[in-house]
Amino acid sequence: MKAIKHLYVHFNDGQRMALRFPQQSDDPGEVARGIRKQMESTSISIEVDGDLLIIPRNSIKYLQISPAPMRLPETTVLGAEVID
Repeated sequence: MKAIKHLYVHFNDGQRMALRFPQQSDDPGEVARGIRKQMESTSISIEVDGDLLIIPRNSIKYLQISPAPMRLPETTVLGAEVID
């Protein structure tokens, strides 16, 4: 059984969309490449309940993936805490 991941899409207008999905790959390198491709794209595409959502990147403030993938982008700051 594949691990369950959560994606929280935080939009510029203050709205938030929460999604749950099975881990897409067991290969950490493949997961990292997939995340990189999504981040380089002008939109993010997500299949939800048989529908395709295409979300323009310019409407997204930030994305939160939980739990974090095993392999993170090279520029990731590690061990941070939200303190506000």
